[in-house]
Amino acid sequence: MAGSSQKDRNKVDVSVQHECPLNLLPREIWSSIATMIASNSIEDLFNMKATCKVFLGVASSDPVYKHATMSYKPLARFLLHLDGPERRFLDRCVEVGNVDAILRHGFTEYLWFGRRDKGMELLARASTEGCVEAGYLCSMLLMFDHKDEEDVQRGVQMMEVYCISGQLESYTNFLRGICKDTTVLLKEMFARI
Repeated sequence: MAGSSQKDRNKVDVSVQHECPLNLLPREIWSSIATMIASNSIEDLFNMKATCKVFLGVASSDPVYKHATMSYKPLARFLLHLDGPERRFLDRCVEVGNVDAILRHGFTEYLWFGRRDKGMELLARASTEGCVEAGYLCSMLLMFDHKDEEDVQRGVQMMEVYCISGQLESYTNFLRGICKDTTVLLKEMFARI
């Protein structure tokens, strides 16, 4: 009998031993943490996903993709990654309604692929969801890249709203940033050829 009690003491519940301590907190808390991380840095979100299965599951949820921020990344940088995980990430963000992603996707469609209708549709969608940069870009494209008088007039009306709002300088800086980023991007692309 002494042998059997020794045997019982050495027997350990494997399920308890391999239980992940991260599962002790509710998923909603981890989801909130992942959303905060996504709203600050895409790289940190990817690092979180690579850490463990718990974080992978939480960081892959729709609310997290909706709040992932890309505004600190130059718009033109997204043109370098038209395939692969970057593009899939951007597509998923657009799918769940991420305004930053919709702006970047519209920018890419309009200026890179020449799909003006699709690009304007995406930029207008981002603008109606509150993205000021998308609205500014729409107005500039309507005024300077459209021949239809109604489109040009719509662009002028949009620009008047921006002028009245007193934030024209920030919009102008945004446009300068796009041009600067695009110039740097084109230099990098030609250097690779």
